[in-house]
Amino acid sequence: MKSLSTTFRFQLTAVAFLALVAALVLSSQAISQVITLERPGDREFILDKADLLFETDEERIRAIGDRLLTDTGTPIIVVTVESMSLYNQRGISSIESFAKVLFDQWGIGHLTVDGQPSNTGILLLVSRDDRKARIELGIGWDYDKEAAAQQIMSSVIVPQFKRGDFSGGIAAGVEALDRMAR
Repeated sequence: MKSLSTTFRFQLTAVAFLALVAALVLSSQAISQVITLERPGDREFILDKADLLFETDEERIRAIGDRLLTDTGTPIIVVTVESMSLYNQRGISSIESFAKVLFDQWGIGHLTVDGQPSNTGILLLVSRDDRKARIELGIGWDYDKEAAAQQIMSSVIVPQFKRGDFSGGIAAGVEALDRMAR
């Protein structure tokens, strides 16, 4: 009778352990979805939640994105949101953190080529009501490209935003990022 009791306790402990592991796996999957935005489909390249883009600029951005991906393997994705607070569960308030988390969560770009880190993905994120924008580059870009992306933001995108031309600023930014990527 003693061995039956020990076996029963072991089975009960094993069941409890498995239940705990299952709960942890399920909760980690829920936690990993930090930003509640659905990634655009393959070769769509745009998620315009803030409705900032004119149709003609959307077509231009998609054409640039399609050619860039075909020619170089580099994806460029444009995301506009009304406010970052509407789409994140952890209260991320900096545009840098929001862009990094979104870039990683969506897995933008190819992580490796021939076993070497080479992610050359590009994310252009605009948060309208927060009045913030960010270009996030994959780890495959050299440091000089970070500087080039910052230059594109400050000299191409932001001046048009200041004139109220969000659609034109985003489209011009994508054109400049395309030139940088090539």
